[in-house]
Amino acid sequence: MKRILAAIAVCGLFVPPALAASETVQAAVKTFDQVAADPAKLKIYCEMHKLMSTAEDGEDESKAEATDKQMQEYMTQLGPDFETAFEAGADLEPDSEDGKAYDAALDKLDEKCSQ
Repeated sequence: MKRILAAIAVCGLFVPPALAASETVQAAVKTFDQVAADPAKLKIYCEMHKLMSTAEDGEDESKAEATDKQMQEYMTQLGPDFETAFEAGADLEPDSEDGKAYDAALDKLDEKCSQ
């Protein structure tokens, strides 16, 4: 009986925690935290956030193209790590642990813009 319990305990050591965020999400969270800590990048992010908040779904084509161009400029200024982190959320289920961790980190960054 002790062998069985010992074997179960050992196996449990090799199972990753189910609630841990994936490496991709962890990297995104770290990147968002770095942007929040850098005043220059935070300013750029907040300008981008404002643009995203004011963009309309039914924009005419020329306005949508201008918005896309401006968004790409912000992404370029924030760097490839930020762009990768930002795009990591596209395929996440909002109710998954990864989705919740990602959204919480992005919400935390958004809150910095309203301070």
